[in-house]
Amino acid sequence: MKTKLFLFAAMLCSAMTATANNAKISGRIKDANDKSQDTVQIAGTTTDNSGKFTIDAGNGDYILELSYIGYETIRMALTVSDNTHIGTIQMQESATELGEVVVESQAIIQKVDRQILLPSKEQMLASSDGVSLLQNLQIPRIVISPIDNSVKTLSDESVQLRINGIEASTSDVKAINPKDIIRVEYHDQPGVRYNGAAAVVDYIVKHRDTGGSLMLAGTNGLTGNYYLAGKVHFGKSSLQAVATYAPYDIYWTRTNNETYHFSTGKIENNEVGEPTRYKTYPVNVSLNYNWTNGDKNMLNIRLRDNMAYTPYGASDRDSRLFQPTDSFEIHDHDKSSSQSPSLDIYYQHNLPHKQHLYFDVVGTYINTHSDRRFLQTPLRGSASTDTTDVISRVRGDKWSLIGEAIYEKEWENIMLTVGARHNQQWVKNTYLGSTEATVNMTTAETYAFAEMRHRVDKFSYVVGIGVMHTLIDQAGQKQSTWIARPQLTMSYDFGKGWFWKYKGYVSGHQPSLSQLSDITQQIDKYQMRRGNPNLKSVMYVSNEMELSWQSKHVNLNLWANYSYDHKPIMEETFEEIIDGSPYAIRMYDNQRGYHKLNVSPSVQVKLLDNKLMFNVTPFVKYMVSQGNNYNHEHVNYGVRGGIFYLLKGWRFYADVVTAQHNLWGETLTLGELTHDIGINYNSEHFGFGIMMVNPFSPHGSTTVTKDLSFLAPTSNTAVMQNYRQVLMLNFNVNLDFGSKHNEGWKRIDNEDTESGILSGTK
Repeated sequence: MKTKLFLFAAMLCSAMTATANNAKISGRIKDANDKSQDTVQIAGTTTDNSGKFTIDAGNGDYILELSYIGYETIRMALTVSDNTHIGTIQMQESATELGEVVVESQAIIQKVDRQILLPSKEQMLASSDGVSLLQNLQIPRIVISPIDNSVKTLSDESVQLRINGIEASTSDVKAINPKDIIRVEYHDQPGVRYNGAAAVVDYIVKHRDTGGSLMLAGTNGLTGNYYLAGKVHFGKSSLQAVATYAPYDIYWTRTNNETYHFSTGKIENNEVGEPTRYKTYPVNVSLNYNWTNGDKNMLNIRLRDNMAYTPYGASDRDSRLFQPTDSFEIHDHDKSSSQSPSLDIYYQHNLPHKQHLYFDVVGTYINTHSDRRFLQTPLRGSASTDTTDVISRVRGDKWSLIGEAIYEKEWENIMLTVGARHNQQWVKNTYLGSTEATVNMTTAETYAFAEMRHRVDKFSYVVGIGVMHTLIDQAGQKQSTWIARPQLTMSYDFGKGWFWKYKGYVSGHQPSLSQLSDITQQIDKYQMRRGNPNLKSVMYVSNEMELSWQSKHVNLNLWANYSYDHKPIMEETFEEIIDGSPYAIRMYDNQRGYHKLNVSPSVQVKLLDNKLMFNVTPFVKYMVSQGNNYNHEHVNYGVRGGIFYLLKGWRFYADVVTAQHNLWGETLTLGELTHDIGINYNSEHFGFGIMMVNPFSPHGSTTVTKDLSFLAPTSNTAVMQNYRQVLMLNFNVNLDFGSKHNEGWKRIDNEDTESGILSGTK
């Protein structure tokens, strides 16, 4: 823009009534063919010599429009409630239609309940799908597995994924074309309607009314992940199909050290493992029909089926067991299959005066078959003739119906949400083999909630209240529980990049169907697992606080969370004499309490217009497990670090996460450091990449699981030798055709995935 004085007409077209509270929109204007700028005027505001500008705006949702004769008009969707920096905007001469804004530097908008992330140009170019874009955004407390693309928090909790408000699977997110993503909303402190989710990532995407798209992607290495998605549009309707296939075929070596302090005497086992196969073939398919009637109403119907065949189970083991006087050979193998078709019907109706109604009904059937055999026989040359042969066959049938309704109303600076959700489940599990029984059970959970959001100048707050009722009926034995679920979120913008946020809430959950099953399953020669039909629902209390500072090149964040489970459902171990032999009975019960404290500071450095990023996030977790007859503590120190460089569709990255530990009940799990380096290239229609997982690991992946009980302490070490220097190749193809429009989207979605079977595996 050198030697030119540009006068822009900038329009802020509000999608909702703005409040009197002022916020500032800042950024930088740049000629796409000229790196230098002269003074530019934008809506009466004059930029400095480098093209920087600031606009005062009320709070609300806006379309920012920049136009000038001879240059392409740029429009950009913004949600403004705090000071917003939109990065560098390139103006192009009107040779071709630009259509959408090009943001060179990622913009982050802080809101009371979430962050709004506007991906930069380089982040979009280097992304092949929604998951890879999330990797490029580099959210400090979000960890994405390079193996299966699972998304978790740094404290190892699952992150809820959504697309335009609808809860989605990882495969649904993989099917998103990055070009269709308008923004990403990161709910680090989700509200009451998210039903206790640790975090929520919501992709806001645009849609089409003609043409369609086809996406094919795959990763081949130690395991495989393959995705195929297609979508066509016709008038007010669209039809989408998604299929995923993620086979595993690996070998584990498991070593066990066990001690049993039975009343009849002490038993010590030293189990030396041999490589044992784990093999599974999961296939997930979905067919989605959407009908949209402008801005008035929308109908969405989704048919899903999740299928899996596992000829060799994840807990299988072949080993040799040594005692002071005897030695044995052990073969523990499980073969299983499952299928869970579901039908989801969703309807959305928009009323006058910014009112919205949402309805969702989901029916699911889960069929599970499992065949396990544990065989312990004397080794050749052993004096013992004692043989243990445990056969367990389970045939599970579960039906569930989930219904949810939500009403939303927006005023000038207030938003009200009220709703209710009901989950009804019926289970019939048949146990055959060494144990024969049939378990019939009915459970119901009803949750009603209301939430109000309000902003006063720089202070924002959200007040929520919910009440949950659970009902369990097993063999005529019924129990009913009520739990109040209040929530309070507050935030304050101190200015100059400083932001403070607090969230406190009470939640609850009922026991899983597998824990409630009135059945006993033999694990091996010395152990049995037993369900407990007397379990009560659990109350959960959480408090978290965050202090952050953002600048052009550095983001600092300090996050802390303290949570407490009252009467949590955790395992306990006791002795029982059955047919003259002592057994360690492992059973779930409502214990005294569980405390967890997480502290995680983070530093993010951004250079070269966010093309180069460094992240360092140390963390500490302090866990206290209080049982009725035990008390255990554990501290986990660790760090996550990474470096990203993005350039013209290329992505270079390296990432490391130290071991995640978890203490729950009397089980302590010690993970291991993982790291990876890689390079990807992505163009408009195809991409490819290469990644090395654990390039510096000398011994592969090792997971240690300890049972801390006094009666039967154990230490299990599982090693996967080939999980080192793993070379993984990936590719993607994206084909698009047709024009675009703003299709309606879902705000709620529910899915049932828990089979309700009590497992006899270790």
